[in-house]
Amino acid sequence: MSRSLIWYFRRHPLLYKIRFNLLSKKTSFDKINRFCYNSLNKTTDIPNIYFDLNPLIFTHNKATLTDLDKAMQIAIWLRNYIKGGPGLGKASDLALRKMINGEGGVCSDFSQVFNNFCVINDLKVKEWGLRIFTNDPCIKGGHSFNEIYSKELHKWVLIDVTKSILFYSIDKTVPLSVFDLIRLKKENQEIYFSSFNKKAIIDYKRITDLYLSSNSFPFVITNYRNKTYDYYLNTLQFLPGPFTHGLLFLIGKSYFFEFPVYESIYQISSSKLYS
Repeated sequence: MSRSLIWYFRRHPLLYKIRFNLLSKKTSFDKINRFCYNSLNKTTDIPNIYFDLNPLIFTHNKATLTDLDKAMQIAIWLRNYIKGGPGLGKASDLALRKMINGEGGVCSDFSQVFNNFCVINDLKVKEWGLRIFTNDPCIKGGHSFNEIYSKELHKWVLIDVTKSILFYSIDKTVPLSVFDLIRLKKENQEIYFSSFNKKAIIDYKRITDLYLSSNSFPFVITNYRNKTYDYYLNTLQFLPGPFTHGLLFLIGKSYFFEFPVYESIYQISSSKLYS
């Protein structure tokens, strides 16, 4: 199949919109708060390459690290040792291998491999995306990021791997969760962000446009079974990725994009959300 045809099926705006609408639904804050990637993905479901590379991330005893420290250390290693590039959309073992070899990786690829490193390091994790209504081509495609649960802080914490940032309220002590961010935006409160990676360069405008715009809506990715997707993406790698994702949708094994709706905190218009 020609590259132009593959691009058509992967990136054409109409096909992307149809796919997004099919996978999107609204759900309660409580349901999302209870969900985590680890409940569907066990350590035994993670490919060997993650275990092989994990000692390069944690070169010292990680037992003394907090959950947030471990998450930041994984994120720093990924950001500093992977230069990124074109989107991959591959099985998690092949995606990580290509990223390490300098063959690509966008925010969704980083979020995917971050999930798996969290699983093997006993960190509860979720993957989120942003649906952004804008004419700016730089951010129109949205963005992917993660959230980890900190046992020490007794809360979920939003962490952006590719941007190497955490978010804070005005006191700048405890980092925000996604729901904290949503609530503070709704209340028009001050929101701050800062980098935890000395080598990262913060693009303040881009991060503000992505996260703090009134036209930015977060959704959590649910029902993603890494073992299932790896199997089908590897077995059917001769097909364009969207064909495989479409097959998984038809047989009821697809992931979903779930938008939190809790009227007293954050009201999303259904007509705008899915338009």
